[in-house]
Amino acid sequence: MKHAMSVLVAAGLGFAAGLANAGVGYVDDSTKTVVRTGFGDCVHTARWSEQVAVAECEPEIVAAREAAALAAVEVVMVKELRPVRLDATVLFDFDSAELSDDGRARLNALLGTLSAGDLEEEKIRITGHADRIGGDHYNLLLSQRRAAAVRDYLVSRGVVPSFIETSGVGETQPVVACEGLRGAELVGCLAPNRRAGVELSAMEMVEVEAKPAAKP
Repeated sequence: MKHAMSVLVAAGLGFAAGLANAGVGYVDDSTKTVVRTGFGDCVHTARWSEQVAVAECEPEIVAAREAAALAAVEVVMVKELRPVRLDATVLFDFDSAELSDDGRARLNALLGTLSAGDLEEEKIRITGHADRIGGDHYNLLLSQRRAAAVRDYLVSRGVVPSFIETSGVGETQPVVACEGLRGAELVGCLAPNRRAGVELSAMEMVEVEAKPAAKP
C-alpha cells in the first residue's frame, strides 16, 4: 500500500524533477530522472526496497545500510583457546581384556591427533566397562583390566604414565540392554557394553571472527 499511496499523492500534487539516472525501484521520466512528489519525495515502483534505496532519496536508509556493510567488512580474526574433546571407544571380546587389532588401530588414530602440549595440561581418562553376564564383582575387575590394557598400550606408544587416569565401572553404564535374548544371541547383542572409553578434554588455539568495538 505504501507504494500505491506514494503514486496517488504524486498524481494529485504534480511531479517535480529529481535525481538524474534513476535506478531500480524509482519512477523516472523520459530523461531517466527520478520523479518526485510535490512534497519532494521520490516516487517508488513496486520493485523498491531498502536494498536499492539511493542516498539522494533515502539518505538515512542508505547510511544505515552502508554502516552495516562496513561493520561486516571490518570483522577481524583473533586467536583464542577453545575446548576440544577427543575420544575413542575400544571394544573387547566376551570375557576378555585383550586389545584387538581394531582396538589398537583406534588408539593409534587418537594418538595421531594429540600433541605434547595437549598432554601437559590435561590427562587421558580411560574408563573400562563390562556387560551384565557374570557377577558384579567379577565384571568390575574385568572392566578395570580392560582400562589397564588400554593404558598399557598407550604407554607402549610413548604416553607418559602419569598423564593417564584409569577406572572401571563394571556393568553399571550399559549402552544396550538386549532384553529377552539368551546364549550366543545375548553375547553378540551385548558387545557394545564390553568396551573401554578413552577421553581427553584439551584446549586448542583457533581463529575466530570478532567484530571491532563500536565507535562512539
